[in-house]
Amino acid sequence: MTVEFWITTLAIVVGPLSAVMIAHWLQIQAGKRQSKLHVFRTLMTTRRTPLSPERVQALNLVEVEFYRRRDVQDRFKDLLTTYNDQVRWKAEDENIRKLILQEVDDKSVQLLRAIGASLGYRLESLELLRGSYYPEAFSALENQQMEIRQFLASLNRGRPINVAVLDVRHPEKILDQARVTQKVIDVAVQKEP
Repeated sequence: MTVEFWITTLAIVVGPLSAVMIAHWLQIQAGKRQSKLHVFRTLMTTRRTPLSPERVQALNLVEVEFYRRRDVQDRFKDLLTTYNDQVRWKAEDENIRKLILQEVDDKSVQLLRAIGASLGYRLESLELLRGSYYPEAFSALENQQMEIRQFLASLNRGRPINVAVLDVRHPEKILDQARVTQKVIDVAVQKEP
């Protein structure tokens, strides 16, 4: 057997095997990029809704998906430090709350820029802050839901509820009481300057 035979045999065996290995490696790399893109897209689409479950899930994946990116890890830890500062979050002063929310926005932008850069995107901070769409109605809905939660929590803590008992067996008495009440209100409104 000649050297040519061994070279040809080696090429026949190694060529397809290396092609399969390279294709497999490329497939793994593409899957990793897709996972990173999923985290990035989720964080971008939820940047105006910091309490959304999708955002929380994406933030929890940052450490896993970008574990080799020191810049992303550092930005994430900065944001996490702000999120975990319970003393400031529980502060009653509205100015402190505004400051911490601004800090979360700023650190979120820094994290998004670092993640975007690792994926080949060049993003400006101003674009990240202003570049999203979030209807005012959604914000109003979130605020209402928060008020309802707070109200229910206060009930759970023992807050009393004002209750009025009406005698519905005699509707004419209720109508008479309503008429008297309306007259008193009308007189009071007329006397106001």
